[in-house]
Amino acid sequence: MGAARWPPCDCPVSHRMRWSNMYRLLIADDEESIREGVADFVRQNCPEWDVAALARDGREALALAREILPDAVLTDITMPHMNGLEFLESLSDLLPEAKLLVLSGYDQFEYAVQALRLGVSDYLLKPLDTAKLVSALSRFAAELDAQALRWAQIETLRTNTQKTNELELQSYFRAALLGEELPALSAANAVFAQEGTSYCCVLCDGLDAQRALLERVLEQRLYGAVRTVLLRLGTPPRQAVVFCAPRTARAGLFLTLSHALTSIAVSCKRAQALDVHFFVGCIAETPAKLELSYRQSTQARAYAFPEQAAPVTTYEDVLAGKLLPCPEPPEELLRDIPAAVQCGSRAAFVQNCEALFAWFVEREIRDATFIRMCVLRLCYSILKKPASDMPMSYYEFTNFQQEIMAAASMEELRACFENFVSLYWLRRQGEKPPRRILTERVSEVVQAHISDIDFSLDDVAAALFISPNYLRQLFKQETGQTFTEFLTAQRMQHAHMLLGNPQTKVCDVAEQAGYADSRYFSVCFKKFYHMTPSEYQAAALEGKA
Repeated sequence: MGAARWPPCDCPVSHRMRWSNMYRLLIADDEESIREGVADFVRQNCPEWDVAALARDGREALALAREILPDAVLTDITMPHMNGLEFLESLSDLLPEAKLLVLSGYDQFEYAVQALRLGVSDYLLKPLDTAKLVSALSRFAAELDAQALRWAQIETLRTNTQKTNELELQSYFRAALLGEELPALSAANAVFAQEGTSYCCVLCDGLDAQRALLERVLEQRLYGAVRTVLLRLGTPPRQAVVFCAPRTARAGLFLTLSHALTSIAVSCKRAQALDVHFFVGCIAETPAKLELSYRQSTQARAYAFPEQAAPVTTYEDVLAGKLLPCPEPPEELLRDIPAAVQCGSRAAFVQNCEALFAWFVEREIRDATFIRMCVLRLCYSILKKPASDMPMSYYEFTNFQQEIMAAASMEELRACFENFVSLYWLRRQGEKPPRRILTERVSEVVQAHISDIDFSLDDVAAALFISPNYLRQLFKQETGQTFTEFLTAQRMQHAHMLLGNPQTKVCDVAEQAGYADSRYFSVCFKKFYHMTPSEYQAAALEGKA
């Protein structure tokens, strides 16, 4: 097909591949000879298509589709684990714009009807008529070419058209979303508030720093059907989109938005490897009712961690998810994790902690609050001891509890839990005051590496099994100084001791104290002791130091 198929390389989102100018095809069939035979035929006779993956059943095909995001799918119907129709039904939510082909050995009317309802374009019978396959794939490529060209034309039209009073619209809808008094609109923008218009607020994650990209892809997908206004809201600021459409299209607005937003998320992932998620509030009949839509989109965003969120999550999805009971984590994990902590076995703790978070992912549990509560329950189990033997203060545990319930991702939640366990172990090591325990342990590690020029807080954190950020925060809180200040003081004290020998060269002292440049060492030493190393040695020789 050649490079003419694709918009220019700076076009933000299209079916342009990142590594190829070919469209991606996924083939699913439980018969290896057919699967491989069709793949070989396509490779030799359909230059527009790259056979990106082969699947033995519907379940494997769905997993591969999530990974490679194919432009078209060719599937058998009767396959083990998950048949072709079930696979296509699941695929419709993941890739609503994918081209679909069925290759079946059964000429049954019921199968054909179901396939057509799922958006299948052609129903091919075995043995395969290769001419029909070539015709179908050529038609798909032409349709995708035309779609990419249309998006490029829309982009050209958009860039050549000056938006009128965009700042005024942003101010107007910001007031609407926040429930404030609505300012008056100029005549040029009055159409956005006219009677008979429906509105919807959608939050977007993954394109916070790319407003222009989001604006372009929305216009490409919704050109002429829905008007959009982009603005930034919240702390930290995030992209919000207000969609405006004629009320006559209200019933189909949710479907239109879901289809378009899913396609945008898939295209961003396919073309630029961006993880994009949209969170949809309710349809509002007036601008004044957009506040509820904004609140609902915010709740939809808070429901799941980013790693587990679907490309598009509506408030109704959240309500439905909360009505379903979440399964309890395996009893052995709830038992073994506290036991590993009590025994001080870091290896067992890490292994079981990894298993717990993997279980959340495998079971597709998306309720972030439920996951946070499971981790918090484990913290309670670890601390289930007599009050007189509590290894950390009520204030410290309350801080951890707040951090756990505010964790914004699975990674952050796990880090909070690991920091909790690290502090627990630190407190249980002896009856010394907490500040003395931490300082002594850090000092021991520093002294062992005092001559290491590249030594840093990360090295101490690794030695103490504490995350660097948490160690930095804890060290400052408990010693009143930063780690850098502490390390400098330790190096200076070590240098001070070495310089007590007048025969020792300053350059050697600098190296043994962890400084590559003796001149810089001298500057630091003078700043710390108010005399240069040479002056100190001279004073020591005279017995004045």
